[in-house]
Amino acid sequence: MNHEIKIKDLIFAEDSHYKTENVKIGSKIFSTPIKALDLKKNITDISVNQKIKGINEVYRIFNSKSLNNVQTTDREQTINNEVNRLFKKYSSDDEVNICFTEFEDIRIPNEDEIEYLTNLSYVHSDITPLPMLPKVSKNITSDNFNEYNTFIKKAIDTIEVLNNKPIMGVIPMSIPSTFMPMLLKTYTDNGITALCLDFQGSTVGSSLTKIRALVKSIKKQNLLEKSFIYSINLGAGKLPKTKEVVPAKDILSFGYGFDAIGGQHVRKKLSPEVRAKILSSKNMFENSLRLFNKNDYGYYRATKKETIEGVYPKDSSIPLAILEKIKSNSNVDKLFNQEQQGFEAVNLRTIIKEDHKLLSYLNKKKYVEKNDIKMLENIKNK
Repeated sequence: MNHEIKIKDLIFAEDSHYKTENVKIGSKIFSTPIKALDLKKNITDISVNQKIKGINEVYRIFNSKSLNNVQTTDREQTINNEVNRLFKKYSSDDEVNICFTEFEDIRIPNEDEIEYLTNLSYVHSDITPLPMLPKVSKNITSDNFNEYNTFIKKAIDTIEVLNNKPIMGVIPMSIPSTFMPMLLKTYTDNGITALCLDFQGSTVGSSLTKIRALVKSIKKQNLLEKSFIYSINLGAGKLPKTKEVVPAKDILSFGYGFDAIGGQHVRKKLSPEVRAKILSSKNMFENSLRLFNKNDYGYYRATKKETIEGVYPKDSSIPLAILEKIKSNSNVDKLFNQEQQGFEAVNLRTIIKEDHKLLSYLNKKKYVEKNDIKMLENIKNK
């Protein structure tokens, strides 16, 4: 079947790797750069601005035990209903929906497990992403890469049995650079030009050499103008207790050639003792709450009313009164950040089209560091 997505009206910035394009998946079209919305972060009765919408994602995590439970009980129908309910409630007919699946065991899933994971993604997605195996991919070496690559081929073949949608290949950013060209070849040999880069909680800065290796491989296969690159589980960086604001590194990833930024779904593994201590603390949300400011590209610690009011913009759909009660609902700041990053993505499209340059705009952002500007410039030059 046809795996191709269609790219039109591609424009690169003259001074960096920022770009804007129109992407067609099936009958649906959206513009990039774009912030994909993690629907699990949505809150009933709060609707984000329609201007930023275009891609929605739902992310489901499974292991051997949960998959066995799904396949031997009525849990399968429950999961289908849960995923379908989110897309129905928060998306419209002209938006692209993507259902990601993760298998969290330290082994490669068997054929029945692959079948279920790909089926779940397929029936709920406009473009079918392959399953993610974070614990497996973190331990890939020359001894076991072929095994992982075989899994990728099996997953593709499973979807191909009955398929009329594009497929999205997954590239774990934890694998060594040397395997990226081989993995990319597996995708291109199957006509797949949509790629999802899984950062597994790490930041762009920790993967620069791998990003360069991947972009070079895409360039060598003459796919730079034909590919759609999506990032997921991209880390925003730490916000230490000693700082009230830190640079927002994740929003800069558009400058490394990414078309869409998805959600961050990596779960922190805490011991029962640490988890109990956090839950009993009056400041249990202190380390996790942060607000993105698109005016200066900073992440602000949202523990003070004055800070929230200082960062709060006029275009936010989240009422200030609800945001100020942020400790009662830890999704409020995440929803706020999704919308604000979405507004900034739309703004970047306009700048690329009208000014054809980005770095002078970024240079005015207080928390964009000179080293970041230099790195974005070097990506273009080299």
